[in-house]
Amino acid sequence: MPQPGDIPAIMRLWRAGGWLGIALTLVFSLGPPTVGEDDSGLDKLVHLAGYALLAFWWAQLVVARRWRLALAVIAFGAAIELLQGLTPARQPDPVDALANAAGVLLGWGIARLLPHLPTRIAALPAFRR
Repeated sequence: MPQPGDIPAIMRLWRAGGWLGIALTLVFSLGPPTVGEDDSGLDKLVHLAGYALLAFWWAQLVVARRWRLALAVIAFGAAIELLQGLTPARQPDPVDALANAAGVLLGWGIARLLPHLPTRIAALPAFRR
C-alpha cells in the first residue's frame, strides 16, 4: 500500500514530466526539422506518436472532463503548426495538424484503458518505504 506522501510525490513528478513534454514538443516543433520531411510518412508517424504520448500523459492528471484536455492539446498542436509559418526552417502543414489530432485521440483512448497510472505506479513495491 502506498504511503500517504507517495501519491502526491508521484503526481508532482508526473506533472513535471508533462511540462517537460510540452517544452520538448515546442523545441522540436519550432526548431529545425529533425525528421526527414520526405514522402515516407515517418514525419506523420512522429506527430501521431508524440501527441498520443502527450495526451496520454496529461490525461493521467486531468481526470475530470478529459474531453476539454483533448481539445486543448489539439488546439496546442494546431497553434504550433501555425507558428511554424513564422520560423525560417519550417512550414505549417495541415496534414501534420491532423496527425497531431489523431495522436491526441489515440492517447486519450489509451488513457481510458489505463486510468490512474501514476497511482498504480506509486503502489508498486519499489515505491514502498
